[in-house]
Amino acid sequence: MIPAKKIPDSYKYKVSICIPTYNRKEYLKETINSILAQTYKDYEIVVVDDGSTDGTEEMLKELDIPVTYYWQQNSGDAAARNKLIELARGKYISFIDSDDLLMPDAIEKMVKIMEAENGEVIVYGSYYRIDDNGKIYGRCKRRLYSGIITRHLFETILVHACGSMFPTRILKESPAFDISLNICSDYDLWLRLSMKHRFIALPEPTFKRRRHSTNLSKASLENCLIEFQVVNRFYHDNGGKELIPKNVAAKVLSRKKCRAGRYAVKEGLYDQACKLLGESFQEYPNLKSVIYLARAKIVRRLVSSRSVQN
Repeated sequence: MIPAKKIPDSYKYKVSICIPTYNRKEYLKETINSILAQTYKDYEIVVVDDGSTDGTEEMLKELDIPVTYYWQQNSGDAAARNKLIELARGKYISFIDSDDLLMPDAIEKMVKIMEAENGEVIVYGSYYRIDDNGKIYGRCKRRLYSGIITRHLFETILVHACGSMFPTRILKESPAFDISLNICSDYDLWLRLSMKHRFIALPEPTFKRRRHSTNLSKASLENCLIEFQVVNRFYHDNGGKELIPKNVAAKVLSRKKCRAGRYAVKEGLYDQACKLLGESFQEYPNLKSVIYLARAKIVRRLVSSRSVQN
């Protein structure tokens, strides 16, 4: 294992570009190449390897470039990001996942805004969608917001760990990524940070987001329920009520449960689907929940009938 260096009292670099990884050796090489191609050069690369067994460390040694590398027993994405914050020696931190790519001028653009705002904001951008081979096939066209964006962020996941930049001080002083969350630990933290800090949105994409079969955040019932847990906990337990109108919260929570119910149907969990879709309607009466609930009940009845016949 390449030993991690101790964090100095003063910042050694302007930016720490931080990469959590797990068994993505080939993707990681592309990610690092996108960092080396940056127009801005005052950065360090920090990699936390969350228990890879695919030769990631050997690949990094073969690249023969300065990288702070730390291997840990597999503990999950949130634990890896917490370690990255601990190891970072830059004034600012920018995360990039080991299967995604930075746009060539992303770091330069984000640093420029950071310096103009005296390092007191969080900068973020949108993304291009790329396939397994790195080919662009779309762009996220979601509207982004600047300022205190809590309400907008609660309604839609606008900020991603990738293609964003944070003052290192803020991340080191804030509560850590929640290691109990298999996904959405970043969304959970951004919601909490949004109550105290301004966010600045860039007009152009800052990264390329790769979609493939092993994405951690791919849609499933389990992941939908975790996303619901994050927004529900934020609203009821972490101060969300102070900034989120009640009707907005009800609509968002209803939508999250409706989505979970739809994936429960896809996974053949019809009783759970009916329960979630019913709760979705109770939270915020809407036609979509009623339609999906009716469909779920019909499918459940058909499946039950076939089971009896067999």
